[in-house]
Amino acid sequence: MNAQDETLVSSRPMGVAGELGAKALEPAIVFGRQVILTGELASLREQNGRWCFLDSLRLLSRVVGDLTVVLPDERGDFHLEVDEVVAELWSQGRVRRIGAKDCDFLGATAILNVGNTVRPDLPWTSINANGWIARCTSGSKPLPEGSAIANPLACMLAASFGVAEVFKRIYGVPPHKAAPMKDVAFSLFELSVEFTDFGPRLPDSISLPNTLLLGAGAIGNGIVLLSSQLPLLGRMLVLDKQVFGPENYATCALLDVADWIGKPKAKRLAGWLTTRSCLAVTGEQATVQSAMDDGLLDGLRPDLVINGLDDIGARKAVQKVWPSLLVDGGINSVGAAVRAHSMSHRHLACMRCAFVDPVQDHIDAQSRVTGLARASLEGNQDRPITDEDIAHASSERREWLRAQQRQGRTVCSTMNLAQAEGLGLALEEGFQPSVPFVATASAALVMAHVLRTLLWPQMKFFSGFQFESVFAGADTAQRYNKLASPGCECTRNKVIIDTILARRDAAACKAR
Repeated sequence: MNAQDETLVSSRPMGVAGELGAKALEPAIVFGRQVILTGELASLREQNGRWCFLDSLRLLSRVVGDLTVVLPDERGDFHLEVDEVVAELWSQGRVRRIGAKDCDFLGATAILNVGNTVRPDLPWTSINANGWIARCTSGSKPLPEGSAIANPLACMLAASFGVAEVFKRIYGVPPHKAAPMKDVAFSLFELSVEFTDFGPRLPDSISLPNTLLLGAGAIGNGIVLLSSQLPLLGRMLVLDKQVFGPENYATCALLDVADWIGKPKAKRLAGWLTTRSCLAVTGEQATVQSAMDDGLLDGLRPDLVINGLDDIGARKAVQKVWPSLLVDGGINSVGAAVRAHSMSHRHLACMRCAFVDPVQDHIDAQSRVTGLARASLEGNQDRPITDEDIAHASSERREWLRAQQRQGRTVCSTMNLAQAEGLGLALEEGFQPSVPFVATASAALVMAHVLRTLLWPQMKFFSGFQFESVFAGADTAQRYNKLASPGCECTRNKVIIDTILARRDAAACKAR
């Protein structure tokens, strides 16, 4: 990557740290601090321990520089799996694996351990998971032992919490902004820190209804990673209008190779998942509205929509598919959330009445800072900057835009660069400072909502849940239900929606 791309990549985690009150952030200093990822033999012999470890490895590489991976000296297949990931992993700095005997824990700024042991004398955080329970602590009390009930959702949430703890140490987040987590235990099944048990075991195979995954960015990466770890069967279409850019390295857990840059996000993720699951997966580069207008969804007739695209317009548009279940993941720089609409709970708000359109004119804000004319910004933002764009841009920004054009930048990546250079651009949600572990926390919530609703429909349904701050752990958890608006289409057009559902059910029966 060139210097501008490196600035762009580091700007997102740096921006989050700044929002959390970290001072005097210098990338060379932050990425020079040593981080150690290690694990205990008893935990790594269990599938949950391995998922916790590998998820943590993928997330840490995005936000730290000097990462040392330390495994117990016992050899086995897991060492080979870790070495394979390390060899392919994109990183802010250097990732290397060494033997336990060669590790100097005293030289580390942060240590993440998969297991239950605590070390108050070291900058130590431990994580583990059992069933639907995710655990994390940076305190002095050991975590409960045991992780035999396999469930990748809890593992991803535990890894998200653990990497958040590392981030706070490496970036110097003040404790009064986000105190160290102590004795965190959260149930993704009961959506609570107060739970009765580990939750039900996952079945050996899970058949999904025809599924549309909308969004292949940071949240979508987490959903696809979980989909590769779950025993899923069925058909899935991944849909996203964008291509991968260098700025996505720091936020997308599966973006490791330069070959993905400039390529459609949806097609790349679909290809990755096809080789790692039993799902029949395809990917298309399109907006949800264009996919509906052009008939791209006609062959699939999705009855489950999983939305990982943090865009209000897309959320509202995809609701008009009227699937039996729509689960939507959302993030901001520190918080993770999920909203859902189920045809079995139609008294609760759909996406069209749950989300309020933003008042701010983002196009106007983008135009003021990039210098691009409104006409250049209202169309396809994934296209390269043209001579016509520059000719109609404000005079004081043309030279800068010409430099971006020479590097082959798109309109979209130019806006990201403007943000990275501190130009004060107020962009849409998807362009704000972000870190990958907030997105994977949202992905875990999304897939937990999907499986709870499909497999255990007797469980109490919540239309919304959020961690106000992943950095503060489960203490900021909130569940809620929002009633449907009497004036919304989901209420007014009940008969039409019932007709759509009946036709889809009839088509599904005929296909069998």
